[in-house]
Amino acid sequence: MNRTAHRRGRLALLLAGAIVAALPAAATAATAAAADETPIDPALPAPALPSGADCGSDGSPTWRSVSSPPPAGMTLSIGVPRPTVDGVTYQGVVHAWDVDGSQAADGSVAGLPGPAQSVYVPLPLADGHTYGWHASTYDGTAYSNPTEPCYFRVDASAPLTPVVTNPDFPPVGSPGTPTKAAGQPTTFSFSSSGDPLPSGCAEAGAPDCQASGLDHFEVGLDQQPGIGAARVPADARGNGSLTTALPWGVHTLYVVGVDVAGNQSQAPAAYTFGVPWQLPPPSRPTLDLTTPETAGRGAQLTVSGQLSAAPYSSGEVVHVLRSDLAHPTGVALPDAPLSADGTFRIADVPQVGGANTYTVTYPGDPTHQSVNASATVQVSRSATAVSLTTNAASYAYGATAKITAHLGTTYNSRTLAVYAQPYGGKKALIKTGTVDSHGNLATTYELTRKTTFTAAFAGDYRYTPATATTTASAHAKVSESLSGYYGSTHYGGLLYRVYHHTAKAKLNVTVTPNKAGQCVKFQTQRYYSHAWHTQSTSSCHPLSTTSTNYATLSLTNAVNSKFRMRAEYIHSSNDTGNLSTWGAWQYFTVRQ
Repeated sequence: MNRTAHRRGRLALLLAGAIVAALPAAATAATAAAADETPIDPALPAPALPSGADCGSDGSPTWRSVSSPPPAGMTLSIGVPRPTVDGVTYQGVVHAWDVDGSQAADGSVAGLPGPAQSVYVPLPLADGHTYGWHASTYDGTAYSNPTEPCYFRVDASAPLTPVVTNPDFPPVGSPGTPTKAAGQPTTFSFSSSGDPLPSGCAEAGAPDCQASGLDHFEVGLDQQPGIGAARVPADARGNGSLTTALPWGVHTLYVVGVDVAGNQSQAPAAYTFGVPWQLPPPSRPTLDLTTPETAGRGAQLTVSGQLSAAPYSSGEVVHVLRSDLAHPTGVALPDAPLSADGTFRIADVPQVGGANTYTVTYPGDPTHQSVNASATVQVSRSATAVSLTTNAASYAYGATAKITAHLGTTYNSRTLAVYAQPYGGKKALIKTGTVDSHGNLATTYELTRKTTFTAAFAGDYRYTPATATTTASAHAKVSESLSGYYGSTHYGGLLYRVYHHTAKAKLNVTVTPNKAGQCVKFQTQRYYSHAWHTQSTSSCHPLSTTSTNYATLSLTNAVNSKFRMRAEYIHSSNDTGNLSTWGAWQYFTVRQ
């Protein structure tokens, strides 16, 4: 039906509607015929539509609710001017139609003093349909110009009953216990599966298949929602929430859904729950972890765990931190979901060898305290070679040894450390550094006793630690000096001390390091026939507490003879710190 025709070709219908409202049924036909001649008088006051009238536009109709099933007609409110003009009161008339063109009807009301009057139009309303209407005034002979048309849609279907949930207070009779107490804020969540379409409609938006949609929820605590009930907005998905604090006791929260047209769900949702005065103190759970002792690098391993004091709420997790050589302070792994019985599993593929420590933390909840535990898995690494050499097997006392350490293939570390541990002493670091392009690290060390050298590789992300050792020996130091001589001379570039034949030659000996109680032997040689000949070799002479001793030689029958003396330190079987050592020859001659 042409909507413009409803505005401009209305006179017969309006007049007929007025007659139907004012006259008996027997007069209807005659007055309807006369209505075709009824003129429009522009001077007549047009109705003023009252505020709040169902006056949507053609493109954006308002929504109207009706009882189910819909009544045989509808009631519209129009404004009639007041006071009367020249003592004339006006009758209000309304024309309404179904936009799909299926039906139309008119209604009227006698003029009454007042700004707005209700006009009944006998037009049955259908769920999901769209309707238009406009109004005029009538003075008994002519109509005013009609108002602009108004449009509305009908929603006669009630929204579905909402679903209510609350994680803090389980409904009475269900598993679980409250996690909050009286006075603590809690949130109730509401959801509705929607506002039903009219009967026979498969999809929204088809002709005459309209539903206004869920608009809000109305709630009441311990009583069903009534006038002035609290409202909770509904989002586009039909969800809403209410946060509140509740007193101690058993309560029922009633919730109804309300659509845009004002229809309420036929039955309210009733959520009955208990609020404790206070919660029991949280339990202290234990956390047990199970891990393999070893695992392959780059292969998946599993860490499983068990928290005591079950049950646990849905959605709880444990936090996981893995520490390794590359991440000494730890790197966070994905949270592991916690089952109701307190079990969980962690799958990981470690890329760094060595000790991988998994620290698992449960942050706690209203009924459980926080707890954490750690477990370590040794992840495999490849082996590398370390070697260590010195430039000699033994050294004079105080001599400098040259030490070379070598490192084989590694991944991300090329560092070696070299240590020295002297006989009877402590191990000490003498050098650490990065090996050269040949894998070598060189250093020196001054030996005073037998020393064990160690080269150590600390390991890296993919190679295990490795060490190598070698031992170098050191001779003791034998210091000698002659005493009792009166002069000096040289023979063949050698220094000779000069003694009287009445004196005694004395050879003084000091052994370093201190070898108190150990032996020195003295050897004397005399030069004749162009060669040195041993005259005597003493037995063991124990060293004093200051590691000294001496030997004397009588010179009575030695005039014009040349001699030399020396001492030999001989280490004890209980002291292998230094090798046995001869001192240097000390030369002297005898004169009259």
